[in-house]
Amino acid sequence: MPALSIYKYDKSNPNYVDDWTAISDIGDSFYGKVLTLEDYLEVENRYVQTIEKILQLFNVDSLEVRELEKAFSFHSQKKENRLNQKQGHLFQQLDNGLLLTREAISELVRFNLRETVWCRLYSPNLQVHFGYDYYMYVQSMDEEKLEQCKQIIREMNLYYQEFLISPHQMEEEDIAPHTYTWGDGQTNPPGDYHHDLRISKDNPQNRTYTEWSNFDEIENGLAWEEYLAVEQKYLQLVLDFLESFQVNELVINGISLHKIQEIGVPEHYFSPKEIVLFQQLQEYDENVEDWTVEGLIVQKEDFSTLFRLMFKGIFTNWITNGSTTIQFDSSYRLYLSFYAHKKEIQNLIEKHGLYWQERQPPYKEAVGFR
Repeated sequence: MPALSIYKYDKSNPNYVDDWTAISDIGDSFYGKVLTLEDYLEVENRYVQTIEKILQLFNVDSLEVRELEKAFSFHSQKKENRLNQKQGHLFQQLDNGLLLTREAISELVRFNLRETVWCRLYSPNLQVHFGYDYYMYVQSMDEEKLEQCKQIIREMNLYYQEFLISPHQMEEEDIAPHTYTWGDGQTNPPGDYHHDLRISKDNPQNRTYTEWSNFDEIENGLAWEEYLAVEQKYLQLVLDFLESFQVNELVINGISLHKIQEIGVPEHYFSPKEIVLFQQLQEYDENVEDWTVEGLIVQKEDFSTLFRLMFKGIFTNWITNGSTTIQFDSSYRLYLSFYAHKKEIQNLIEKHGLYWQERQPPYKEAVGFR
């Protein structure tokens, strides 16, 4: 599908590679001048206005959020002056499948440019993607309108490059929306099926920006006791879930780790057992070769410590064992994929005071998490 990349760099100047590329560059010098917040916002506004004009050109009133990734919590973003309180409300409500109005689209463009989130914005007629180093992409099968986009980009004092396809084009299997629908424990059809449940500490029908969504918020007003109470709910659910499938060890192939110092939370919030296991994971990560198939085995007695590291954002791998998969996201939500009757697992979730949603349509083959 044809696409245009949109960028601020004048590539006729061979020194363009020395230009700023992110909001985090504010305060640094480029071409002998300090990048100020005002300078940054002037450029960001031109990107936003470009998308607003393109939406008008395509007569698109809404775009759908796809493959959403949130970098850190709202409080962390607010602390770095990347989001204000009003933007935080939208940040907390963002979810895959959410249909955005034009006003919200403008804000989400800012979120992506500020590296607060990453996502794709989708409609059948127009897609908006984001890349590294302050690149933005628009993609459409309407080549006539795409040609008219070039004039809009030039008018906004930006530049473009033509692509046969966007480097961030959605795969065909991602075109179908990966949304979750609130469930009421409806009866299973006969037999076992793959199910994909998303578990939240908050009622997914009533999310607001006041709800915390990340471990680092204990440094931003979240009480340690409140965090521990929620962590324990998730932990006991996962342990009961694995027990129901008689899982006594987990094999982890490859590690995706964040160092404790990167989380932005003092080390005393991690137990001695968590620090020891983290060091073992780090040692495995540093010594294992990319092409090896040798996995790290975690025994049942270390499950609790492993999942506490996962909930704190240190360990971010999917954990897969046979027909079950466990994943945790940056909005403090747990994902369980399994092959069995779902009613028993739903009851287990509700027993621990948590909420569940099911990816629709149910009773299909196992799907990857988004």
